[in-house]
Amino acid sequence: MTDLLPTQRPLARDELEAVLAPLGRVTDHWLLSGGTFSAVQGVELDGGGTIVVKTSVPEVRDGAGRSRLLGYEHDMLRSERDNLALVAGLGLPAPRVLLEDFSRAVADVDVLVMSLVPGMPWDDATAVMTPEANARAFHEVGEILAALGAVRGARFGFPAGGFRLGDDTWPGFLRRLVASAVDDAAAWGVDVEAGRLAAAVEASSGALAEVTAPTLVHADLWHGNVLVDPQTGEVTGVVDFERSLFGDPLWGLAGGETHSSGPFEPAKVRGYEAGTGQPLVMDDAAVRRVALYRLWSMAVQLTEIEPRGFAGDWLDGHRASIRANRDRLHAILGV
Repeated sequence: MTDLLPTQRPLARDELEAVLAPLGRVTDHWLLSGGTFSAVQGVELDGGGTIVVKTSVPEVRDGAGRSRLLGYEHDMLRSERDNLALVAGLGLPAPRVLLEDFSRAVADVDVLVMSLVPGMPWDDATAVMTPEANARAFHEVGEILAALGAVRGARFGFPAGGFRLGDDTWPGFLRRLVASAVDDAAAWGVDVEAGRLAAAVEASSGALAEVTAPTLVHADLWHGNVLVDPQTGEVTGVVDFERSLFGDPLWGLAGGETHSSGPFEPAKVRGYEAGTGQPLVMDDAAVRRVALYRLWSMAVQLTEIEPRGFAGDWLDGHRASIRANRDRLHAILGV
């Protein structure tokens, strides 16, 4: 990443030194690539240790008075801190929280300091990996998603702010979540086909009601949030737990394949089944739920282009892919 997005606010050298003083003296720092929301920096401390510093999106508005945070994106670093604490005992290759500063005393953003997990981002490595190595990575991601199911939540939804965006039932949460996405799209002038999206929620209500236990879900485990050994495909790290929520485990399987309208990657399913010890049953209700989760994600992906300030020739293909898959998903739901 060479250019910062409007949402990103890295810490300057003096701010890093002030925040990280309890851990050591800063000898070098740099932006880490790949992030499209928070700013993420690598920092070297005296003694040679390298850590990761992540900052929240500043609570500022654009010239039209609109927040660059979408409705579900508030207090995300606090959520990441809490979610990493929940998975700390699961044996997953996730970062450890080393330090936090939510005081805003040094900078106008929240700061979370974590250990650096080894490996190469899978989205950078996949082209040089063998089919066997890629299959291993998918399998291990499936196992990791299965392991997260051991963590239960108090309610359904995003835990930030005491489940500010949450509900006592899974259908109730999805109604609130989709309504929030529609509001965001309206604020930024983006057409997400709000009427069809609302109809999709209602068409899925019976299927959603089958989810009765709020389990921890990494909702954003795409290739960019997975670190691998490109030679073997071993997953050496999973990162960015800030969008994790409590709900249907199928959301985790869909979270890495949101630009899709078809079945999950088979190797990932096999890993998930190995982790749970049970076959994954994709009956009509499960297929309908996954279609709705993907529709919500696509609505968010269309909307976030504006507050993030994305630009480039890739956007035309990005939007076209979303719209084509969106039509197929609506067909699955009959709306």
